[in-house]
Amino acid sequence: MVSTSDYYACPVNNKNIRFLPDLIDGQAKHHHSKFRGTLPKLRQDFLKASAPTANVQLIYHRKMGLTPIGYIAYNDTVTESGTGLYLEDIFVADHVRHQIRGAGSYGFHQLLDAAIRGNMNFVQWSVAMNNEASTFYFYEKKIGASRIDKELYDMEHVLQNGVTPVLELINTHLSVKRADKSDLAALRASIDRYNKNGRHPLPYSADDLIKRAEMAINHHNADVYICRDDRGGIKSFGYINSNYSTFRTVTGIKVEPVMALTDDALEYQQALWATMNELRDVAHKTGRTGHLVWAVKSNDSLAHRFMNTQNGEILQMEANNVASALVMYGIKDQNISRSKRDSLIPKQKP
Repeated sequence: MVSTSDYYACPVNNKNIRFLPDLIDGQAKHHHSKFRGTLPKLRQDFLKASAPTANVQLIYHRKMGLTPIGYIAYNDTVTESGTGLYLEDIFVADHVRHQIRGAGSYGFHQLLDAAIRGNMNFVQWSVAMNNEASTFYFYEKKIGASRIDKELYDMEHVLQNGVTPVLELINTHLSVKRADKSDLAALRASIDRYNKNGRHPLPYSADDLIKRAEMAINHHNADVYICRDDRGGIKSFGYINSNYSTFRTVTGIKVEPVMALTDDALEYQQALWATMNELRDVAHKTGRTGHLVWAVKSNDSLAHRFMNTQNGEILQMEANNVASALVMYGIKDQNISRSKRDSLIPKQKP
C-alpha cells in the first residue's frame, strides 16, 4: 500500500477485485457505453493477465471509507523510444469528483512513481478529443505532457475476419517472424544500410534501435517482429506489446509503428500486409484477442492508406462518435522526476 496525503492506493488482488466491476461500469457510463463483464469473468481474466501483463491499482480517500473511489491500469511497454509505461485506464467515480479534488493528480502521482522506480524512459496514454479543456490543461501545464505524433487504429475487423486479401499487397516472397537474438546482427546491418542509403533515414541510430530490440526480446510483455524477403533482406520491423484493458477485460495487442527499411512504397505496404496477417494469427494463437490496436506515425501516409484497405478505424472512446477519437500524450525525460511526481501530491486539508 502506498499512502500520500488523504489518498492511498492498493494493487488489485483476488480479495479487493470485487470493487472493480462497479468502477469499470462507472467508467463505461461516463463514456456513454456499457460494461458487459461479470465479477467471475473479470477475476479470471485479470488474474491471468496480472502475471505479468496487468498493473491495476485501486485509489482510496480516507474520508470516503474503505470503498475505492477510482483506479488506474497500466502496462509495461517497449517502443522505439525505449521502455516505459502505457496508461490504459484512469477513472475517478463521478460522485467523488464533486466532493473532493485531486484524485486524478494522485493517479498520475502513482504512475510517475512506478515509472521512476522502474527507471522508465516515458509514460504514454491516449485521451478522447472531446474531454474537457481542463483535462488537456492538466496534462500539458501541470505534468508537462505533450501530444505524440501517432494515431491509433482499431483493427477489430481484421481481428475478427482476417486480413483483407488485396491482390497487389500479397507478396509470397515476404515472410514475418518473431525476432530472437540470432536476428539482431542482420537487423543492425539492415538499419545501418538504410540509414546510410535510404531516402527517409530513421530518426534513431542502429545502436539505439538494437538496444531496444534486445530489451523487447528479453521483456515479459514485448516482442519484435521482422519482415524479410526470400534472400533474408529485412524490409520492415516493429515492436509489439501485450496490454490489458479493464474496460474490455481481456488482454490484447498494441502494435507500435512499423518502421520501413525499403524506399519501395508497394514493398512497404506488402510488408505491412504480411506483418498484420502474422500478428492477427499470433493474437488468436496466444489468446490475446481483446483488441488489436495499431499505432501509425501521423506523417506516414502509406501506412494510413494501408489501414484503410483493412477497414481500420481511428480508435474512439465512444462508438460512432468521431469527436471521441483518441489522441496520444506522453511524458518523458525531465518530467519523469521525483520533483514532478511530488508536485502531484494533493495538498492535505487541515
